[in-house]
Amino acid sequence: MAGVLSFFCIFAFTSFFVISKAVKPFEKNEICRPEKWLIEAGASIGLDFSNLIHETTNEFHDHSLKRHGNHQLHGEATITGADFERIPAIVRAPDYAVIGAIRKETLINAYAKIDNGITYLYFEEVLSSRKNKSLRGKTFYKITRPISLDEFLKNVSRNKKTDISKAIFFKQKNVQTAGGYPGG
Repeated sequence: MAGVLSFFCIFAFTSFFVISKAVKPFEKNEICRPEKWLIEAGASIGLDFSNLIHETTNEFHDHSLKRHGNHQLHGEATITGADFERIPAIVRAPDYAVIGAIRKETLINAYAKIDNGITYLYFEEVLSSRKNKSLRGKTFYKITRPISLDEFLKNVSRNKKTDISKAIFFKQKNVQTAGGYPGG
């Protein structure tokens, strides 16, 4: 009986390790420091971004590809590995931005950049704890056409999960949108 029990325990122990998945270590990737316009916009609503850093993580990358990277579901709006290279330009000079919104009790910033008829949307959470001081990427996706500021705001506050009532909105001058006219 002891031999059978011993075999069962060893089998169960080894089966546990064979079945369990390997966990990837958490990795952070620094993008850049916040631009002056972002620091000033945050300060205007009582937020201090001056000591934070834009960053992404492997979890952000995996989430964005898993959620928005399936070509069969998203067609031309599929996020690819090459799209991640656009993030520095998006946070440095977005066409639209919402600074200081609240989504599920988390402070976030959202950015949109229109390039070659495609709108890229990048969302980050504001982390200002003792251990984490960053503007960390949460999700990233694209829309296959230029969008207006109103469409961007609707997208950010979709399903009423995000409160933008106390946020500040940023718009670059002369943004080319779907209407074919700057700003409209």
